[in-house]
Amino acid sequence: MTTIQRIWRIKNTLLRLLSTRCLDCGFVAYPPKASCPKCGSRRLIKEELPKIGEVLSYTVINVPLRGFEEFTPLIICLIKLGEAKVLAELVDVKPGNVHIGMKVMATLRRSAKTLDGVIPYVVKFRPLSLGSS
Repeated sequence: MTTIQRIWRIKNTLLRLLSTRCLDCGFVAYPPKASCPKCGSRRLIKEELPKIGEVLSYTVINVPLRGFEEFTPLIICLIKLGEAKVLAELVDVKPGNVHIGMKVMATLRRSAKTLDGVIPYVVKFRPLSLGSS
């Protein structure tokens, strides 16, 4: 369950794009993990990811889950940020203008209401060049 208290606790991790790097295998995970998803090591360090990345893949959702109707069409992208891959929403662009290799930048945007009625702001991505919408 997403509540305002949970969002408050993880705000710095989300807003700063903090990740964890495994000191044993080098895998970079976002959001940060307690152990490496690749090798299981607990020898991790926190690192901040770059704010600019590149679209590796994407999908467009035209029939949203309840609560996300106002966000359709919803563009979900796999974005390469440095050595990490992040799954996130792409905003400020029409689905027909999205393409593999598109440069994108992290931005704060409002999200759907939480169960307790709060509207949180979360990291989403937008095209780096404003001419892409």
